[in-house]
Amino acid sequence: MNRDFVLFCNGCEKGVYFKLPDTFVIPDDYQQTIPIDRQNVVDYYPRNVPSIDQAIPKEVADDHLEAIRCQSVSASKAVVTQCRRALQNTCTLNGAPNADLIDQIDDLYNRRIINPALKDMAHTIRMIGNWGAHPQKDTLKEVASSDATDVLEFTGEFLDEVFARPARIKNFKAKKGIK
Repeated sequence: MNRDFVLFCNGCEKGVYFKLPDTFVIPDDYQQTIPIDRQNVVDYYPRNVPSIDQAIPKEVADDHLEAIRCQSVSASKAVVTQCRRALQNTCTLNGAPNADLIDQIDDLYNRRIINPALKDMAHTIRMIGNWGAHPQKDTLKEVASSDATDVLEFTGEFLDEVFARPARIKNFKAKKGIK
């Protein structure tokens, strides 16, 4: 029996190819639907699962990856909301007080964890993330696909600067015996 399958998403109508291992039992009465558990999948396509730097803490990386997945289905409001969430998790993990995100970002800046450019970037992510997360009372703020793309890129750059780059520098210095 063929162990290769293609499933089509009802939403985006894109196909996903996957291959089942020989040990996976397909029922004799198989028609169109069988329960598939991720651990049973040997291979799949597309394999465009982005990699996130290991220096980025899991809770932040999970939010960023979810934003990337939202982008793949053009869910712009969800993208910017998840980016805002990754930003707030970053602030919390860096010791910002339990306060509004605007104050948490300013706290990171005041403690020199982020520089003026990153502070500006963080406030931009925060504001556009608010558009996605909160209905606006005064005017409806639309989140365009291009907004989501930019915020996703800004968030990746922000996370790189706060977590990944310092880790790379630390590792490089350790390899060279520099304190």
